Amino acid sequence: MKRAYLCLALIAGLLIAGAGCTGTGTPAPVTPATTAAVSPTMAPDTATSLPTPLPSPTPSPDPYPGALSVKDQFPFGNGSTAGVGTVYRVWINDSYSWHNDQDYHYYLQTAAKGSKYLFLFVDVYNAGDTRFWPPMASSVRLFYNGQEYFQDPDHFIPDLSVSRKEKPVEIAEVQYDDDLYGTEYTGDYGYSHGSQLAYLYPGKSNAMDGYIIYVVPASLTPDKAYARIEFNGKDVGTWRLG
Repeated sequence: MKRAYLCLALIAGLLIAGAGCTGTGTPAPVTPATTAAVSPTMAPDTATSLPTPLPSPTPSPDPYPGALSVKDQFPFGNGSTAGVGTVYRVWINDSYSWHNDQDYHYYLQTAAKGSKYLFLFVDVYNAGDTRFWPPMASSVRLFYNGQEYFQDPDHFIPDLSVSRKEKPVEIAEVQYDDDLYGTEYTGDYGYSHGSQLAYLYPGKSNAMDGYIIYVVPASLTPDKAYARIEFNGKDVGTWRLG
């Protein structure tokens, strides 16, 4: 009898324990696993570095600061021997055609390879009241790239022999161009109607006006070239040609 009670008690205990394991109560909340924050990986800098720019070349200093421009006038002397000089035009070409009135033929003058011709048009007039010696073509110098240039010695000029009549040389490309003051057509500087001038008399109508021809490098550009004229042994005018 006692054994039966003991078995029943044991069975009741097991049932109570089972009810606790299979109950319908709300289960304890589960804490989710914490995900570690991941820093984004930075892509390596693959941009190609630009080369360091080279410094700009230092420009060459202006050899004649304050030089006049073409057509600017340069007063020189004073009083009775005052005058005015002007470089008023530049013409550049590889060749030119000139007419010799002594044999009535045209001749083509062509510059050597790597060279060209530069025509410099110059006017000088006496603004005083006494005649004086004007600057001759030999004193009109051309400068470019550190070099000095003089009148082309191969250019034919009127024959000064007393045995032949002097006549002007005509250059086809410029023979009908007016001089600075429009008094006549231009010709060789230092000559008038084929005769070389000695003195410069007062007045613009007596101006020494004309072109001087130079052989220059083919690389020459007027903005880098200068003309310098010595007047009366002391006054020097300088013109930038471009």
